[in-house]
Order: sequence, then structure tokens, then C-alpha cells
Amino acid sequence: MPVFYGTDRGRQQLGASTVYGAERARRLELGRALVTVPKAHQIPNLERPWVYRLPFTQIVLHSEPEDPRQHFTLKDVRPLSKEEFLQLVQERLKGSSDYKDHALVFVHGFNTSFEYALYRTAQIAYDIKFDGVPLLYSWPSMGSLTLHDYSHDREEFGPGRTLFARISTSWSPATPVPSQSASLRTAWAISCCCRRCSI
Repeated sequence: MPVFYGTDRGRQQLGASTVYGAERARRLELGRALVTVPKAHQIPNLERPWVYRLPFTQIVLHSEPEDPRQHFTLKDVRPLSKEEFLQLVQERLKGSSDYKDHALVFVHGFNTSFEYALYRTAQIAYDIKFDGVPLLYSWPSMGSLTLHDYSHDREEFGPGRTLFARISTSWSPATPVPSQSASLRTAWAISCCCRRCSI
């Protein structure tokens, strides 16, 4: 399942893998991820390996191995130029039928990593059989639940409005864009998304 994304998270290269963290990059980066959906998937679950952590920390005590037959997994994450991004979006739109020329936009809430946001976007699109363009805007949430992390998310949430408004007017050529929002804290996304967009 392809998921197109825009993010202002800082990017790192870990070997051949592209990773986006919780620091703000002060710029918008576009890209496409490929997410695998397990054959064992049950709507509306998001099957990922279970992890036992020390409460209120990121210290992992035990974790289940990742298995593509049982879990959503990331096959590829690839940053793109705006031209490459729009070309792939247009190719996806040409193949759409049930949701022809439509994009589904997902903006996550607090306590969400970039990877988890990709999985959730793919799960929503897969479950509703969405054949348009799944799009994620990911702001730099810490993706954890400590008091410090919540304060970080609260500070980082607001500045994303400007970048989200920019991307929502350029990522899909002249198409209406429905919105999916993860929480009431992302309600500002609706006003940016629910309009006709143009390059």
C-alpha cells in the first residue's frame, strides 16, 4: 500500500533506511512509503508486534519479532522532489476508480511516531478500500508518553499549520481532498484540507 507523505520532521539515514525523528527540520519534505498489509489483518485493527516497556519510559523489556504475515511493515521510505512526488501522485490518480481523483489526508495526534502514522494511514486506506491517493502529514511528535514528551508535542504541534496549509494546496492537482483527523487536537487540518486544491 503506497502512502505519500509530507513532513517537517528531521531526517536521518541509518544505513539504507530513511528515518524521521522528533526534531523539527524547519522545512517541508515530501516522499512515498510502501507499507505491507498482513494477510491476517482484521478490520479495524493495526497489527504490530507487541512491546513491553518500563512504564513511562522508552526502555524495552521484551518485544515480539516483526513478521510481515502477521504485522503491518515498512517496505520502503523514499524522499522525493516535488516533481517526482507529483508525478507519482498523478500516476496513482490515473489508476483510481471508486475514489477517482480523490486524496485521503491523515494528520496524526499526540504520541505518534512517523512510522506509526504511516501504518495508520495505510490501515485506514486499506480498510475502506480507498484507491485514490493516501496522504500523510506528520509533524514532529515524540511518539511516547512521558511528561516531557507531552510538553514537547504541545509546543511542536502549532507550527505545523503553516506547512500543512502549503502542502494541502500542492500535493494533488485540482482534486477535492477529504480529511481524516486523529484527534480533536488536529481539527485545524479540516479547514486546510476540505477545499479544491491546485498546483
